[in-house]
Amino acid sequence: MTIEVFILVAAVLLISAFIKGVTGFGTSLIAIPILIFFVMEPGEARALIVSINLFLNMYILLSARKLTYAHAKPYLLLIISVFIAALISGFLLGRMTAELFQILMGILLLFTAINRFFEVRFHIKNPKRYFVPLGLVGGTLNTLIGAGSVPVLIFLGNTDLKKSEFRVTVSLFLLILNGGSLISFLISGSYSAQIATWALIFFPIMIIGTYLGIKSQHQFNERTFSKVIAVMLFIIGINSIFGIL
Repeated sequence: MTIEVFILVAAVLLISAFIKGVTGFGTSLIAIPILIFFVMEPGEARALIVSINLFLNMYILLSARKLTYAHAKPYLLLIISVFIAALISGFLLGRMTAELFQILMGILLLFTAINRFFEVRFHIKNPKRYFVPLGLVGGTLNTLIGAGSVPVLIFLGNTDLKKSEFRVTVSLFLLILNGGSLISFLISGSYSAQIATWALIFFPIMIIGTYLGIKSQHQFNERTFSKVIAVMLFIIGINSIFGIL
C-alpha cells in the first residue's frame, strides 16, 4: 500500500466514521462503495470493513461492561440466526461476482437512502416473529457485501421494542454478525493477513472519526444533515448499479 493509497483509505474511513457518529449510520454503506470505486477490489473492501467493525464492536462491548444474559435473551433468535446465515452464506462467496456485488450494494444503498430521506416510519407488531428471517437476511448480506446490519437496525427502529434494551445488546449482535462473516471469509480463503493488518492500522482512525462525529452532533441540524447524506447514498447507489460515473 503506497502512502497515497494509505491517505485515501484513511480519509474515506475517517469521513464515513464521522458521518456515522453524527447520523448513526454510514460506515459500511459509504466506505465500501467508495473504496471499491477508487482503490480496492470488492472482496478486499468488504473484508476490511467487516474486520474493523468487529474490532469496534469488541471495543464497545468491553468498554460498556453492562451486558447480561437478561439483556441478550429477548434477541437470542435474531443473534443465532444471523450467525448461522453469516456462516452458511460463505459458500456463496465463490459465486459473488463484482457485478452482483455492486448490484446488491446499490439496492441496499437506494433502500436506505429512501428510508432516511423520506423518514419512512411503519409500526411492526410482534416483531420477534420476524427475528429468524431478519437474521438470515442480515447475516447473508453481511457476508456477501459487508453491510448486513442496515436492514436489521432499520427494522428494529420501527418496532415497539425497548430501544434502551437493544442499545445494550446491539454491540453483541454486531459482534456475532461480523464474527460469523469473518469466519466465512477464513473458511472460503478470501481473507488474508494483509487485510487483518490494515484493519488493525485503520481501527484507531474509525474510533477518532466516530468520536468526532458524536461530539459534533449539536453543530449540525441533524435532520438536514441526514437528508444530505441520504441524497449522497442515493447517488452512490445509482452509480453502484448502473456505473454512470
